[in-house]
Amino acid sequence: MQKDSIQEDFKVREILAQRVREITPEVIAWRHEIHENPELSFQEKDTSALIEKVLRASGIDLRRVGSSGTGICAQVYGMGPGPGRCVGLRADIDALPIQEQSGVTYASKKPGIFHGCGHDSHTAILMGTARLLSGLRDRFSGCVKFFFQHAEEELGGASEFIEAGVMENPRVDGVIALHALPDIEVGEIGVRDDFMTAGVDLLKITVEGKQAHGGYPHYGVDTILTASTIVTTLQTLGSRELAPTDCAFVTFGRIEGGISNSYIGGPVVLEGCIRYLRKTTQELFHRRVREIAEHVGQGLRAKVTVEIQPEIIPTAVDRRWVELVRRAARGVESVKRIVELPSPAMGGEDYAYFLEKAPGALFRLGVRTPGGPHCPTHSINFYVDDQAIPVGMEVLTAAALDALRTPELQSLASED
Repeated sequence: MQKDSIQEDFKVREILAQRVREITPEVIAWRHEIHENPELSFQEKDTSALIEKVLRASGIDLRRVGSSGTGICAQVYGMGPGPGRCVGLRADIDALPIQEQSGVTYASKKPGIFHGCGHDSHTAILMGTARLLSGLRDRFSGCVKFFFQHAEEELGGASEFIEAGVMENPRVDGVIALHALPDIEVGEIGVRDDFMTAGVDLLKITVEGKQAHGGYPHYGVDTILTASTIVTTLQTLGSRELAPTDCAFVTFGRIEGGISNSYIGGPVVLEGCIRYLRKTTQELFHRRVREIAEHVGQGLRAKVTVEIQPEIIPTAVDRRWVELVRRAARGVESVKRIVELPSPAMGGEDYAYFLEKAPGALFRLGVRTPGGPHCPTHSINFYVDDQAIPVGMEVLTAAALDALRTPELQSLASED
């Protein structure tokens, strides 16, 4: 890198750090407003109205996206020399159907709805990032697109963004997103060069038998026994049919059926999911779940029907874009440590569909107060320390600037 370019990078980083400090109180206020007024998937009308208001006040062009009109795609064009490239930044904006018990002063005002996964912080961080990059137009060439994506929790929002053509005109060369992680502390950034989250397929197994009095079970076909055997047997799939270096499993979250305490043989329905990382593992589990469930049914004289519905694909990041995030984080003073995450999260994340269209990275933002309790995502007491907001904002903005200014990233979208 030439001396002039190095000096320019240092100058941009100094300007960025100062502007992050200046706007952090306002960004935290946006986060609190969103947290107090959470909205479920496809219902994010007030959230998207706030996003639009803030972006338009910064002179940022945008359009609504999706069947509900609550997704927002915005873009900022740089004014530097050369054509540049296009980078996409994504945040999810919807909340969960959970009753909050976090105890914060800005708790949800809506009973039974809660930003229990950190989407309020993701949204505020991306709003701040958009304002920062809008004010740095003269420091980069190309285009940054901001994807404020609705309906991540119920799924469908990412697909609607892709179908709306947000990855084209101009074509997005790479995408970056962050996600709150209470496993690591404020000031820590988590990265992996491999899978970040799992693929998820929905599973429904229906067991039908023959009714009989509980005192005379030999006259019937016991569906509860059959269903129980299926559940316990399928738990062996991951431990006995996969290499220890792979990961996949079946989880059942709902069982419904039976007649009464004195009768057997009523229909039983099992509902769950298959979680996997690799396509070959997905195919193996689809085949073996059917074989095991149906053969257990045959052995116990019950009729078993298996339905599998693909729901979401694994989030597979590009190691070169992950390295870009590492480099950006190293230049942010508030980042105390870069954590190499040892394993993927086995939850689903529809950001994966953006990564099907362009290479990119998903990094984890530490949100736990140093020395404070661990409050898991999707729990009633989930908590994001406000001090994580400027850290995420500066890392995301720095990574976007580096992606726009780093020559070796020009061909990433076409490699491999």
